[in-house]
Amino acid sequence: MNDTLAKGTPRLSARGVAKSFHGNPALRSVDLDLWGGEMLALVGANGAGKSTLVKIICGAQQADAGTLSIDGKPVSMRSVGDALASGIAVAHQQIAVISTLTAAENIMLGREPLSGGLIRSRALRAEASRFAQRFGIDIDLDTECGDLTLGENKILDILKALVSEPAILILDEPTASLTLNESRKLFSFLRDLKSHGLSILFISHHLNEIFEQCDRVAVLKDGEKVHDGLVTDTTLQEVVHLMVGRRIEDQHWASSASYDAVATRIHNARIGHLEVPNLVVHAGEIVGIAGVMGAGQTGVLEALAGSVSAKVEGDCVVNGERGFPRDVAEAIDRGVYLVADERLRKALFPGLTVEENLMTGALGQTSRSGFMQQTLTRTLAHDAVAQLGIKCSGIGQDVLQLSGGNQQKVAFGRWLIRMGRSDAGRKPLLLLDNPTEGVDVGSKAEIYALIHELVKAGASVLIASAEFEEMLKLCDRIYCIADGVVGECLDRTEFSEARLLLEVN
Repeated sequence: MNDTLAKGTPRLSARGVAKSFHGNPALRSVDLDLWGGEMLALVGANGAGKSTLVKIICGAQQADAGTLSIDGKPVSMRSVGDALASGIAVAHQQIAVISTLTAAENIMLGREPLSGGLIRSRALRAEASRFAQRFGIDIDLDTECGDLTLGENKILDILKALVSEPAILILDEPTASLTLNESRKLFSFLRDLKSHGLSILFISHHLNEIFEQCDRVAVLKDGEKVHDGLVTDTTLQEVVHLMVGRRIEDQHWASSASYDAVATRIHNARIGHLEVPNLVVHAGEIVGIAGVMGAGQTGVLEALAGSVSAKVEGDCVVNGERGFPRDVAEAIDRGVYLVADERLRKALFPGLTVEENLMTGALGQTSRSGFMQQTLTRTLAHDAVAQLGIKCSGIGQDVLQLSGGNQQKVAFGRWLIRMGRSDAGRKPLLLLDNPTEGVDVGSKAEIYALIHELVKAGASVLIASAEFEEMLKLCDRIYCIADGVVGECLDRTEFSEARLLLEVN
């Protein structure tokens, strides 16, 4: 960042920004400045207020109090359109490309060159190519995005945000799904944009990236800004302490009890870009996989569930059977059940009823000659609703109409029904990917209780969660992913949120 810029007027200034939800403060009078030609890191633990502040800046939410200014002039962000008109663009954590459109069509989506109301395809392709060449990426712009890698789609998503030539770019976990080489290309491009005066607000759990790439770092904790300064004036350990609010030695757990035989073992494996030298889960044990977003933990779960798209190599034993499951059906037959993240996209069937969603895990066990046994399915659905405390108007209600917590209970329920109708000799392996994402505190406690009941009955659990605090509550051991390798395994005597943050960075 040019020092002379910092002596003038900030490109973006927030003063006294506050926001509450149902009486619970999410932001408490936050001040923040972003200067021209600067990359500012915004960090904090989950629930610290980062997402709320970003949504207010980009017009997706309105603050209860406080002001925003751009180049010293007060602005009112009543909508995302207001933010775009003010020169603010956002590349969100969730990739927003349309899989059936080409890369070029996605880059120019909403800004297509027209003639007589028709899209000028050649001009669209040429303009998209100009942006891609400036970024220095080698992607076939005529390929549909459904055929591109996750990393390639992430880069395209960022290019979409840059088409409007904004003065301020907000990046939410931009490297979460990128390879090391793709990340390097992205940062090279961002440095070039900075040199031409672009202001970048950078949100990431990859703390090492922040110290390598950013000029300043602002830390939020419990809705308040607790630090704002140059990255050269602090250390990664100090930032972790500010985020967590306690030192490493402040939080230790008692040792765990002994466990039964090994239920699952992965040995000398490679899953996509991730190396897994050794990972063991015992029967009756809850094991976590911790890593920064996009480190590969989801791939481990999907490989065990038979649903991974990446190349899988190496040894695996699940419930006494060797080899990774070839598909989801084989995994289920071996007693492996995945509760996937992004429940409405991966774990549930929007538009179907509660009953229909609950029964999707046990179709073969509840049908006869290809027809569902309706009396049986209704009984099982009613039992699951009662057992899990699913709040719904009835089993015929559309699952989309349920709250996030109740939707997640349905996602669990479909496998509970299957477990109840499977070989009693098989101890299930439950794979949980962000199991309480978007779930309220009360429902979280109920889901935690359910997990422990399953473990007491002999199940084993492998969990990946973006909330380290959640894994500290649930897990007996936690494997840490760093530098593309599943490495350090911590037992409960070594647990702390600060230790996890340090291990994965």
